[in-house]
Amino acid sequence: MPINKIEVIVDALGRLNGCPNDPSSEAYKLRNPLMLKSYARMGKHEVTVEGVRIFTSFLSGYKAACFDVELKLKGQSRANVKSDSGLDQLLLCYGIKTAVAIDNVVNFIRRALSDDSITRHTLCNYFLESKAE
Repeated sequence: MPINKIEVIVDALGRLNGCPNDPSSEAYKLRNPLMLKSYARMGKHEVTVEGVRIFTSFLSGYKAACFDVELKLKGQSRANVKSDSGLDQLLLCYGIKTAVAIDNVVNFIRRALSDDSITRHTLCNYFLESKAE
């Protein structure tokens, strides 16, 4: 069975944030692998003082992360990422800016998908192809 490419991106970013394997990380404590912020009306979601969402379980945080990544990959968010944007543009949305961090994510994705052709410039629509349900 093919691996869900959206989940691979979430796993790579979560790993960079220390979730789910570093119990001392903020992402782990908040059950929020991507450190997603809430832009909903006040009180709709539990948040930190910085506006980062607090989830009641890892599963709910993971589902929200997958949904957020998919919206951005499809170009359906306000993040200025389109399906023909490069992976590096998507990573900017999550605060991944340094070459070292970008390379870390790209290498993780390459290994997970067994695809050495993936680069920081791989188009977002690649990660929507053959999406496992």
